[in-house]
Amino acid sequence: MILTMRTTLNLDDDAFELAKNYAKDRSITLGKALSELVRRGIAAPTRTRMVNGIVVFDVPKGERITSEKVKELLEDWP
Repeated sequence: MILTMRTTLNLDDDAFELAKNYAKDRSITLGKALSELVRRGIAAPTRTRMVNGIVVFDVPKGERITSEKVKELLEDWP
């Protein structure tokens, strides 16, 4: 049984636009879209493994962050 509840949410502008577009593209209400997106996010698998008794998250390969890269980014910081 699915209960319907009215509530107020404060969303970041970009999250609101994404959800609004998702709803529009599927011809569903914003509430239905947010419900679907929450369920998909919760159900998304998180790859983890144990290393010396500590849970480690496996993240996709990407650009390696070196101390030089950090210094370069900090130089561009406002």
